[in-house]
Amino acid sequence: MGDQLKAILRKVARPLAATYYRNRPLDAWPARVADLLEIKTRQNVSPKATESPDGGSNINIIFELLEQTAPIPGDVAECGVFKGASLAATGLWLRQSQSDKHAWGFDSFEGFDDSVALDVALGGPANSERKVGGFAGTSLGHVRSKLALLGLRQRITLVPGYFSDTLATIDERAWSFVHLDCDIHDSYLQTLDYFYPRLSPGGIILFDEYDDPPWPGCNLAIDNFLSDKPEKPIRISRDNYIKSYIRKM
Repeated sequence: MGDQLKAILRKVARPLAATYYRNRPLDAWPARVADLLEIKTRQNVSPKATESPDGGSNINIIFELLEQTAPIPGDVAECGVFKGASLAATGLWLRQSQSDKHAWGFDSFEGFDDSVALDVALGGPANSERKVGGFAGTSLGHVRSKLALLGLRQRITLVPGYFSDTLATIDERAWSFVHLDCDIHDSYLQTLDYFYPRLSPGGIILFDEYDDPPWPGCNLAIDNFLSDKPEKPIRISRDNYIKSYIRKM
């Protein structure tokens, strides 16, 4: 089957699959449907052979921390949306849990700006996305279309632009769970500056790149930010994915 025909079939199949599955429990989604719709579910998690902090987020960790923070007042945020695979799953989880919390997705949708130069200078193992324009392989329109297909446009607000410009524009509110998947030093520092003082007691901030070798700027930003605070990173491992988070005291 040619690539063009495959693309046509996917274009036809995606809205049909979204309409059929979007109101069904996430744990009932076949892995192939989750892959087709670019949604992270438990079924399409591939466990690692050994424990490691490298690589992308694990939706099992996100769902567990969402469950833990369900009674905590405040909205939910993700910084570093990319194609919306985990943000859309978060919105579906909130809806299926009958939560009244709103989810927010912050991303430039244009890739890294020149602030990534610090992370390049810090070194670490090579990563093809650690450059100006890294992670630009998405668009605001792509993610908006996905949320519309899943009936999540009222559940999730997308905030396009660089964190240094957008975070200050958000009305004052409390947060219960924040997923930081923003890779580079300045982005981690800017998001922590904003979310930490607004995080409800017992709320959680999840760090996707902490101890991830290609992204030493993440550790530098987090360790410096927390140096005078009581919270320190807590490790969590599921399916051999090691991630870290803090819980607000």
